[in-house]
Amino acid sequence: MRPLPATYRMPRDMIGYFVVLTVVVMLPVGYAALGTGLPGWLSAVILLGTLGLLLGVALRVSRMGTVVSADGILRRGFLGDRRYAWSEIHDFHLHDNRGVTRVGPFDVTSRYVVAVYDQQQQRRRRTLFFLDERAFSGADRFLAELQEIIQFWQQHRGQPRTTGRR
Repeated sequence: MRPLPATYRMPRDMIGYFVVLTVVVMLPVGYAALGTGLPGWLSAVILLGTLGLLLGVALRVSRMGTVVSADGILRRGFLGDRRYAWSEIHDFHLHDNRGVTRVGPFDVTSRYVVAVYDQQQQRRRRTLFFLDERAFSGADRFLAELQEIIQFWQQHRGQPRTTGRR
């Protein structure tokens, strides 16, 4: 397992996908803002507002991920973070999609999806973002690392949290 805390973030392919998506969205917005005869200041406001919105979404998405630490798992989502102590995790779930969704040269989904079931929320399933094979050199390395994380959880799930919520 990676040294703790281990952070799993957006793969480089996904960053490229978001850059291409931003360009694809900005082209028609730019054409509409500049090519429709709107006043220059309004066109600039529309372009800058759209670009600002896209950059804000990109920043929120880029911070998403999963952090595995000695105290538990931090799930960094689009709207906020959720920390799970090892004792709060009821079980892990590995779903095999049997394929990867590709858009052009980009892998926009992973083959494997890892989720945890928590005990506090009536065993709701929560996906662990970017803890998948794209963060590793191959699926075998990913599955070995996941097994190490599960073994670490099994060893520490009966112990109370040591640091509290942050």
